[in-house]
Amino acid sequence: MSLYKLLKSFFTPLDKGPASAPPTPVDTAALRANIAAIEAKYQAYLAEQRAEIEKEVPLFWQKHYPDFNAFLYRPAAADFIRREVLPIRNGDIPNNACLDNSHWLNKHYLNFPGPFYTGESDTCGTGDGEAPANVLYDSNNCEYVFRQPQNFTEFLGLLNAAGIEVLDSYSCDGNDHWTVALCREWWRGKSEIIGRLGSPAFHKTNGIRTQLYLDYLVGPAETDLRRYCYFLENGTYPATGDVILPSL
Repeated sequence: MSLYKLLKSFFTPLDKGPASAPPTPVDTAALRANIAAIEAKYQAYLAEQRAEIEKEVPLFWQKHYPDFNAFLYRPAAADFIRREVLPIRNGDIPNNACLDNSHWLNKHYLNFPGPFYTGESDTCGTGDGEAPANVLYDSNNCEYVFRQPQNFTEFLGLLNAAGIEVLDSYSCDGNDHWTVALCREWWRGKSEIIGRLGSPAFHKTNGIRTQLYLDYLVGPAETDLRRYCYFLENGTYPATGDVILPSL
């Protein structure tokens, strides 16, 4: 049984037949076996995707773009990703027609400032499988980018997450909208975000993975955001640690 048919069966009324006929018992063992088989296929797919990325990074991306931060943090980054990066990967991601819409007006409040963010996503729960170091869910199972990609492996995984998201809710034009003032305003709301992440509703959708965002916010997030603010002010990402970064 396909995943589509399995999910559809949950919402299809049973044919009860004559009033006197007993209901057909549900074969729970078979149902569990089907779900386990689908999960196994999905995990195998994810493993294959990760293996392909690990081969792709050194053969092409690191060879042609040795400095990841200079690659990602550049003027007109959104156009660069859409016109140059995605065509190179055509056929390697499930849906190459992604990242072509701006969702800034509907931006999810939990997105960490940077080039990538989500608007109103689907609730299929596929993002963290493709980009486990960058994507989490809110209490409604909608996706958001909790950490901007730090290397090519994470970058390509995020492209995969965007490619399979049904509503095309991922965008890469954050640099066109974020300002230092907006980053500071976002950072001032950190305590509220931490409070929401600690709620039972978020734990239900993310499990222990919620701790990834919590640890990030009380750890390297501040420095990462200050570096991003430096990029917004100067047009280049700070290459060394001896530059004076904007305060938050």
